Amino acid sequence: MVRVPTAGTTSFSCVLAELLRPPPHRGPLIAAGAVVLATGLALAELRLDADALAPIWHCLAFGVAAGITLGLGLQAPNEGGRPPAYQSVLLITGLALLYPALLRLADVLGAELGDGFPAGELTWVSAVEAAVALFCGVRRRSAVCLLIAALAAGVALLSGWQWIFGNDTFTASRWLLLATAIALALVSLVLRAGSPRQAELMADGAALAILAIGLQALGSYFLKTLSLFGSPTGPILPGFWEFILLGVGCGAIAYGAIERSPGPAWLGFANLVVFVVVTGLQTEATLYWWPLILILLGAGAMGAGLRPRQPLPPEPDAYRAGDAPLASRSVDEEPVYRVRDDSPPTSVGER
Repeated sequence: MVRVPTAGTTSFSCVLAELLRPPPHRGPLIAAGAVVLATGLALAELRLDADALAPIWHCLAFGVAAGITLGLGLQAPNEGGRPPAYQSVLLITGLALLYPALLRLADVLGAELGDGFPAGELTWVSAVEAAVALFCGVRRRSAVCLLIAALAAGVALLSGWQWIFGNDTFTASRWLLLATAIALALVSLVLRAGSPRQAELMADGAALAILAIGLQALGSYFLKTLSLFGSPTGPILPGFWEFILLGVGCGAIAYGAIERSPGPAWLGFANLVVFVVVTGLQTEATLYWWPLILILLGAGAMGAGLRPRQPLPPEPDAYRAGDAPLASRSVDEEPVYRVRDDSPPTSVGER
């Protein structure tokens, strides 16, 4: 049996859809209010004790705020096929509110979020976050939502690996991050022609994945230095991962320079800074192969760019005289044709 919606149900849905469709001239004000609301909820989450409110109320507060904010962002009209700035702010704020709402939901369902690393809970929470962000990115053509989806999917991948295999080291996670970076780089190449903004943020995601490898190594190193059982020995990262940091840093800067995109350029610079710190710590006062190779490559590239330029050969005489062949003339130049008259001469009387 097919249920026909009544007039009251139809009118209520229309009114709700109209309320969640912000007018463009009030969009910035609504987006600013959403940011302030999210900030207040985050502060309340940190200030309230664990026993002050039941987890269900925290879940409802974040969930309702996330649903309203995402509804406003999804209903806002695009401008010229792209989301305006206030719509992007609404979508980002809604996704930022959704993640703690899902974590609180896991707490309500019985997850022990404070007992060790909650790999299982982070896996499904990050997967749901990635699915919602992907839906928002495709539905509203939002590049930043696609980036959030990629980051959440990466967290879900790492947490899922930890949940299934229970690894105590970060070695497998490095390979997973490298595979994620390669996949995002390939997606960026596919989207480069038709969606340059989405391609740029996929490149940002790839650079962030590699940057996480270097930051994790540095964090682990500094934690070991604070240990009471002696300072760490050996390199912070193996040579292969140092090379990956260097290559991605240079590649991201080159991408940003070619595409005139500041995001990949800054992330490439961050990768290079982490590379210098990782390779510079725990070294002796000798010239190792990394500095030597980089100095030679840098000097060679600068020398190749500053090499003397050879002058171009002179143009042929026919070109200077204005008798260039038709294939070399511009489109706007009117061609001139010379025709020889071979008809017999006429007599005086016929003239």
